[in-house]
Amino acid sequence: MSRLFLCEKPSQARDIARVLGAKQKGEGCLQGSGVVVTWCIGHLLQMSPPEAYNEAYKRWDLANLPIIPRSWQLEVSKSDRKQFNLVKHCLSQASEIVIATDADREGETIAREILERCRWKGPIQRLWLSALDETSIRKGSNALLPGDKTAPLYLAGLGRARADWLVGMNLSRLYTLIAQKAGHRGVLSVGRVQTPTLNLVVARDLNIEGFRAIPYFELLASFKTIRGAIQAKWVVPEAVADPEGRCLNKKQALNVESKIQDTTGHISKSETKHLSEAPPLPFDLSSLQQEASRRFGMKVQDVLNVAQSLYKTHKAITYPRTDCAYLPESQHQDAPSVLAMLNASDSSLHWLLDKADQTIKSRTWNGKKIMAHHAIIPNIPDKGRAELTKMTEAEQRIYALIVPPLHRPVFPGSPI
Repeated sequence: MSRLFLCEKPSQARDIARVLGAKQKGEGCLQGSGVVVTWCIGHLLQMSPPEAYNEAYKRWDLANLPIIPRSWQLEVSKSDRKQFNLVKHCLSQASEIVIATDADREGETIAREILERCRWKGPIQRLWLSALDETSIRKGSNALLPGDKTAPLYLAGLGRARADWLVGMNLSRLYTLIAQKAGHRGVLSVGRVQTPTLNLVVARDLNIEGFRAIPYFELLASFKTIRGAIQAKWVVPEAVADPEGRCLNKKQALNVESKIQDTTGHISKSETKHLSEAPPLPFDLSSLQQEASRRFGMKVQDVLNVAQSLYKTHKAITYPRTDCAYLPESQHQDAPSVLAMLNASDSSLHWLLDKADQTIKSRTWNGKKIMAHHAIIPNIPDKGRAELTKMTEAEQRIYALIVPPLHRPVFPGSPI
C-alpha cells in the first residue's frame, strides 16, 4: 500500500517523481520510497454525447430540443483507455491519494472525475503548486492541503463543462436545423465561449474593413527661451476640434501658423511634475509573445516552441504556458539564489545584479493573483547556471527577454 500522486500530464509527473525519489519505472507510473506517481493525459474522461442518453438523439430534430440530461454521464475516450486503466489499477493499490494536477479548476476536475468514476473512498490530499522547480515541489509536498479545501473547484469545473455541453449540443443543433430550412448546407457550430469570441473577431474585422482615413492637421512650433529652445504643440480649441481633439480644417491651422510666425510671446504658466513608474510585471505567455513579435518579428507559435525548449530541454525558465504575470510571496526568499545563478550564467551582468536590492518587494509578489502557474521567470537548472552557449539564437533571444536585467533597465535599489 502506498501514497499515490495523481498528476495531469507525464512531464508534470516526471518532475514531481524526481523530487520525491520515485525513480523506478512501472506500468503507467513511477515509484519508489513508498510513493507512486501516475498521470492522466488531460481529460481521460469526456462527456457523453446526446445519443448515449437516448438513441433517438442520433437524429437531429427540433422536436427533441432542448436536450437536458437528468443524470450526467462520462465515458473514457478510446485513445486514452489504456492510460485510464493503468491509473485505475494504481488507485486500487493505493492507501492514500494526493491530487497533483494543475492548481486550478480544470486540474481539480481532471483528477476528481477519475476518483469519482473509480469510486475512490479513501483519504484525499492536495499538492498545490504554481511551479515545478525542486524547491516549490519540496515545499508543497511538505505542506499538503486537505482534500476538502479544494473540492469546490471540482464543482465549478463540472458547472463549466455542463454549461459548455448544454450550449454546444442544443444551440448547434437548433441553428443548424433552422439554417438548413433556409437552404444552408453544413453544420453551424455554436459554443458558449467559441461563439462570443468569434463575434469579437468578426466585429474587429468589420471595423477594420469600414475604417476610413481622415486627414487632420497638427501645428508644432519651436520657441527660444532664456533656458533654451523648447518644442510646443498647438492645443486645438474646442470650437474647431473634432470629438478626438483634432483639427480637420487645414485653413484654420495655417491661420494660426501665420499669426504666431516670428512673434514674441510670454509663458503664462509653467508646471513641472515628478512622476514615478512601477517596474513592469514579468511575462506571461501572451505578453512574451507580443514582445518577441515586436522586437524580433517572431510568430506566436515560434515563441511558444522556443519557450517550451527553454523550459523542457534547458530547464532555464519556469513553466511557460501561463496567463499569470505575478509571483507567490513565498518565492521571494529564492531571489538571492536566482540572482546568483544569473551571475554565474553571464558575467556581463555582475555590475547590474550586484547592485540589486534583494529586500524590496514590488507589486509582482502577489499570491492572491496566482492559480495554476505563476509568471515566467528564470529557473535554476540542475548545474546551477544556464548554459547560454548551448542555446540557439532564438532561445538566447527569448531567454534575454525573460531575464529581468536584460529586458528592462535595472538601477541601484531596483525592486527584484
